[in-house]
Amino acid sequence: MSPRRASLALLSLLVLIGSAGCGPGEPTEAARWSEPASASPTPPPPKPAPTSTAEVRTRVTSGMLQLDTSFHPETAAHTEENSEAWKLISLCRDSLPSDRKRTAYRERVWDGDTVWIRQYVVGYLKVSGRKLADELRSVLKTCKQYEVPNDGRTSTIVQPSPPPVPNGPDVITFCERLKGQSTRHQCTLFLTRGNFVMEVDVSGENGELAAATALLTKIAPLATAALQKIA
Repeated sequence: MSPRRASLALLSLLVLIGSAGCGPGEPTEAARWSEPASASPTPPPPKPAPTSTAEVRTRVTSGMLQLDTSFHPETAAHTEENSEAWKLISLCRDSLPSDRKRTAYRERVWDGDTVWIRQYVVGYLKVSGRKLADELRSVLKTCKQYEVPNDGRTSTIVQPSPPPVPNGPDVITFCERLKGQSTRHQCTLFLTRGNFVMEVDVSGENGELAAATALLTKIAPLATAALQKIA
């Protein structure tokens, strides 16, 4: 065999070997690579604004959290629910100005031995939830301490660093040190979307700040998903 034919034969053999190594069951390295999933998926677009009081009420009811033992052993069932709940948290003021225009609202409470959780959903027919967030943000700029009405305790506003949940135009988080016969910490998550507001207040074991912030961090994605369902 001539040197040229030998070279051609060797080249053909190498091609066959390379083809065998890339058979159907063994994809190439490039085919196995895929782009990493986004750490912060884009939220779904907001739903159209409600057009009737009945629709606001239906959406508010649909936004209530369903916590079970997978969230915490003491949240197998809520201990209280009503549609005559307190006003949205307003701290040093009697109420947030725009909260007087509420259309529907609902409160749900989980009261256990080591955890206390209160969820509050409010819907408005003609008011943006972000307007309520702006009003609360304005209160927080000046309100640092106040006497809790009909409670006998003094509340001091606490801003954990870093916050349990990143703040933004539609998200407010803060905590309170409630001092009376004993001292406990309570943390609040205030979410808005469309014409709806969701407030979640939590207190953890022994009333410690770390326990409250950890509980709020855990419940935040569930609250966000629930609000996205209705607004």
